[in-house]
Amino acid sequence: MASLPPVDQDHIEVPIIDDNEPLIEVVRKLQNYMIQAVSEVSYSFEELRFSPCGQKLRLLLYSLAENSHNPCIISALMILKWEFNNAAENDWGLNEGRGYACEYVAWQFLCHINQRETIEYLLEELPSPVYTSISLTQAERGASGFAAAGDAQSFQREGERTPLLLHSSSSLYRFFGGKRRAGSASDIANSGSNVSSADAYELMKYSMFFGLSALEIAAIAEAKKFLSQKVVQKVIDNIWNGEIVFWDSLSVHSTKKPQFFNKRTADPYSRLRVPVYRKAFEAAFFVSFLFLYYAVLVERKSTGIGIFETLMYIWIAAFAYDEFSGMTDAGMVFYQMDFWSVWNIAIIGTGLAFMIIRVIGLAKKSDYITDLSFDILSLEALFLVPR
Repeated sequence: MASLPPVDQDHIEVPIIDDNEPLIEVVRKLQNYMIQAVSEVSYSFEELRFSPCGQKLRLLLYSLAENSHNPCIISALMILKWEFNNAAENDWGLNEGRGYACEYVAWQFLCHINQRETIEYLLEELPSPVYTSISLTQAERGASGFAAAGDAQSFQREGERTPLLLHSSSSLYRFFGGKRRAGSASDIANSGSNVSSADAYELMKYSMFFGLSALEIAAIAEAKKFLSQKVVQKVIDNIWNGEIVFWDSLSVHSTKKPQFFNKRTADPYSRLRVPVYRKAFEAAFFVSFLFLYYAVLVERKSTGIGIFETLMYIWIAAFAYDEFSGMTDAGMVFYQMDFWSVWNIAIIGTGLAFMIIRVIGLAKKSDYITDLSFDILSLEALFLVPR
């Protein structure tokens, strides 16, 4: 990561972040400040409270808490944490200290806002930038050519000739980790827009985080110090217990929005999405699969498909649908952070291999292929036992 030229460390200018400033500008301003604030000595997370660097970070913190209400602040700090971690090689821990500085400022910022604002900053998903042409009025105001994906006016301005960052299916977008085929940075910069090559490059670099919340980005960035703080853990516990929900109904017209659970207005069936209930259902689901699994092995019909085997096919199909729905909703980048997610894919793959070879064995009436299919099913125990 490039370093800034030497400056007077006692007079670092605190950046002013406007409420509607796009993510790229927020990240850029915070990055410049962090590089100047932590420029000579690496600090651990605990040392930041009492070091001279900590005073510079507190100046930034007070400015953010008092003057800025930009929803991208925590997400930007977590993206910087990820970026500093990736650059933390052969620099004597300097970038690692800058990463801790990002966690420290994010934690302290949450301590200066109320609970409802904490939920918004942590759990609101980072909108995908919409590429728009800039008008003369916007140019006079100095507005950016990037707008939030949820901006209705931005959608109205888009047309057939919008060349980049087109709106693809959100499910495909999340499934592939938020990366879009937007072309190279030079293609974006030379497309007749007001987008610079630097902005285009950073858009591509940060595209994996679009559609994720600050809490999810913190997990990807391995911001363990930030995630371990009480203010963050309280939010995580409330999500787990269903005090904070993202869906107030199961209707197709409902929108995902973090909010406190309200018994009077919420759909009772929406409680099926609460993590603690989902895990209880998953446990019962796996118990049922174990029963079907051993029933099929005991039944072992070589001449046809029995009732238990039919039920197991239905189970595998339902499990695969639920798993891929979760993968699409979370995005591949965040989904693969969980070890058990990979384990679930192995269960689906083994079950699918059994089904294919089993059908081939029945079609050819081959006892050898049928026995092979049940041998493959026996391998499923390797993935079921740890669960």
